[in-house]
Amino acid sequence: MERGNGRRDSSPPKALKILWVSDAPWHSTGYGITTEHITQRMARDGHKMFVFAPGAFQQGSVRLGPNLTVLSSEFGDDRWGNQSLHYHIDGVKPDLIITWLDCQGLGEYGWTAIPTYMWAPIDTWPVQADERAILGRAQRLLVPSTWGQGVLSAQDIHSTYLPCGIDLEAYDVSAADRGRWRSQLGPELDDDTFLIGMVGLNSGAPDRKGYGFAFDIIKAFAASHEKVRAYIHTNYHGDGVAINLQDLRHEMEMEDLIYFVRPFGPLGAPVEYMRGAYNAFDVFLHCGNGEGFGLPVAEAQACGTPVVANACSSVTELLGPGSVPCQPLGDMMLQPCTRVALPSVQNMLEGLETAYGCWRDGRVDRQEVRAGILHLDRDAIYERDWRAVLQDVPQPLDYSAAGPKKLMLAAGMGEKQGYIHHDREKLWPHIEVAHDLEEFPWPWQDDSWDYIEFSDCLEHLRSNATAVLDELWRILKPGGYVYIHTAEAGSWQLNMDPTHAQGFYIDSFDYYDPATRRGQAYSYSLRKWRVVRKTRDDGGLAFVLQPRKEALVPA
Repeated sequence: MERGNGRRDSSPPKALKILWVSDAPWHSTGYGITTEHITQRMARDGHKMFVFAPGAFQQGSVRLGPNLTVLSSEFGDDRWGNQSLHYHIDGVKPDLIITWLDCQGLGEYGWTAIPTYMWAPIDTWPVQADERAILGRAQRLLVPSTWGQGVLSAQDIHSTYLPCGIDLEAYDVSAADRGRWRSQLGPELDDDTFLIGMVGLNSGAPDRKGYGFAFDIIKAFAASHEKVRAYIHTNYHGDGVAINLQDLRHEMEMEDLIYFVRPFGPLGAPVEYMRGAYNAFDVFLHCGNGEGFGLPVAEAQACGTPVVANACSSVTELLGPGSVPCQPLGDMMLQPCTRVALPSVQNMLEGLETAYGCWRDGRVDRQEVRAGILHLDRDAIYERDWRAVLQDVPQPLDYSAAGPKKLMLAAGMGEKQGYIHHDREKLWPHIEVAHDLEEFPWPWQDDSWDYIEFSDCLEHLRSNATAVLDELWRILKPGGYVYIHTAEAGSWQLNMDPTHAQGFYIDSFDYYDPATRRGQAYSYSLRKWRVVRKTRDDGGLAFVLQPRKEALVPA
């Protein structure tokens, strides 16, 4: 497992100007809570922090301190702030961009020369092709779970494990909080009532937190036990797509069994309130079918509450002593071609029975439960891991600046200063070299070019792609780069043009890179490449490749 960057020095790195993209630090989501802590720690380390929080408020900014400013998005922007991103990049001029959001919507991120780190929760498997393309634009990919790191590794995507920490000072075992919170509930709960708790956003379809399954489990469990109650901290009406849990409770005749703890909504839930809730619960029930980092699961255990959970995704590594992992029923396929793990009602019922038996017999040691989560102390993680990943931020990327000799193949009408322009015929005055790329060898010496731009031509060639790549490899200097833009197989861009002869997939050039699983399994050429970047845009696929000149094996 790679963690941080291998350095042991936990001293603050040199001051950077950082654009952090996530929920606002005052949002009570897992993203917002984590953003609040990390950006404040970075600001105290001397970094100039700009938190871009799409939707935090419409336009404008709020300064929270000398080194911390919150920026928002323009009217009509999406959840990820794609429309407003470049405006903020131009205004802030950051040294580094860090995203802390689900990656599937980061369409405009990673294209600029500014280094981009993506801290990406992985909650389904395998990672979809569109998401792989987005992740391929990150200079550094961080994941908050070893499970997510394993999913990426299985798809030849390199990442660094950087866990999501919790506030162990705020979330602690407290008998006083437990008694106070239970006494304030309606109806008041005595110590003989077994209280099942749930915390999580009710959003989207399918039901990612498994609330529908949870209602079935709770009803079946209560049918065989007296004095059982369930309190759920969520937006019970849903987001317009999710299940309306209030209606579901009515349909299932569970009004006297399930109570909704009213979230604080825009105000956020104070830490003291949530600590009281976790302490009041006798068990924390988690039926989610895929979890990227599972903050409530960790917070509940920090307060000494055992967890009964659908054992899938990142949750599997969060469950400590006293908690009960429950085998999922099986996988469910989502569009397009990714999976989640459905909870088993029977297995979850058995898990609740186990937790109930420990509670009934007085065998729950809340301090022991807490001990299993102490490694997720957020301050220790910041000092050990975050400072490390900020020690070696790369310089802004400019592959075309690899050297002075630059070639534009199949330039057509396109003209760029500082390039030698090629096309099949000299139809425009800026074309210096005319040659049919189907004829080998091409009219340049070995190791001639520092940078080659090869856009929207490869799909027109009928020559084997390996032969074309071999020729690009030959004429590039050691350390040089080629930028390739081409049509994606199966796309309308490929099928529309009758002169297109071949298409490619996002992982097609992995076959030529020995650092990938495909490159290790196949050897189509002795001339190997390093796939530096690969991504998808509206016009097709884009790649940056670097020749591995040191890897040439003599014939």
